[in-house]
Amino acid sequence: MDWNFLVKPANTTAVMRLDYSAPAAAAIITLAKSFCIFAVCPPMNWDDLRFVLAVARAGTALGAARALGVNQTTVMRRIAQVEEDLGASLFERSQSGFRLTATGACVAQTAERVEAEVLALDSELSAKKRLLSGVVRLTTSETLANRLVAPCLSSFQKQHPGVRVELIADDRRLDIARGAADVALRAGSRPEGAGIVMTKMPVTTWSVYCGRNYAAENGVPASREELRHHAVVGMEGPMSRLPGPLWVEAAAPEADVRFRSNSLTNLVSTLRAGLGVATLPCFIGDGEPDLVRCMPPPPELDSELWIIVREDLKAEPHVRVFANALAAYIRSLRAQLGGATVEG
Repeated sequence: MDWNFLVKPANTTAVMRLDYSAPAAAAIITLAKSFCIFAVCPPMNWDDLRFVLAVARAGTALGAARALGVNQTTVMRRIAQVEEDLGASLFERSQSGFRLTATGACVAQTAERVEAEVLALDSELSAKKRLLSGVVRLTTSETLANRLVAPCLSSFQKQHPGVRVELIADDRRLDIARGAADVALRAGSRPEGAGIVMTKMPVTTWSVYCGRNYAAENGVPASREELRHHAVVGMEGPMSRLPGPLWVEAAAPEADVRFRSNSLTNLVSTLRAGLGVATLPCFIGDGEPDLVRCMPPPPELDSELWIIVREDLKAEPHVRVFANALAAYIRSLRAQLGGATVEG
């Protein structure tokens, strides 16, 4: 085996690399130790230190092999390779096992320090992953915030207490690409525009609902055609342009509209009070024990749901982990969003 030495002559900044055969190298190493000249051997394979440490701890090649999950031959081969690379014996072999030499003890101590540093680094990186921090600004409607975001945040913040979510509850579609928010949860058609990344969620179904008290007194509209014979609770402002209210208005243009609201949250309260019938997302209406679903969800009222993230923030760990957690929670509600669960 050839050995390389780095030599720095006195009063110079130059470094010379000299190559010698093994016999010559042995003599030079002895001389170098006497004069404190640094001899450099071929780079060590740091993975070999695991084998040295395992044998030192187990006392046998078989015990080390079991600890490392390899065969005994591999352990013997790797130890022999380390000893050849270092030009020194690390273990005294006997029938009872392996015993560290003075050089072996030095190598084993170094291996323990390396192991401790690696374990500490792994622990630190794992802790940083668990303790993400930062602020995520989320915009969505008040209804989606109450019904989907709030329940998700309970478990999310237990897992990531360092991430703070700031909610902007607004029915307006704020411009995510321009920095109005970091993440958005929106119902409706596929978002358009540059600077955003979107993920499609399960489809949200809608149907017609009324209060149990209203149903007891007036019955329920079992079809779209029957809506004209019932009192209707209408919507105002941006909410009036949702597919559900438009569908009811087209089906019963002459219906008795007793009340209008610009809030789905208030609409639920109005229906519970027995003022009439109206359309609601099934995951909202089915979850209200005082409401009755009047008919199967009309397919034409199916609504898409999207999670939108600013493109320049998609790789930020705290933003990514929140968006993923929200998506996972919403997907877990696929049956309710699809109107498959009717309570009461």
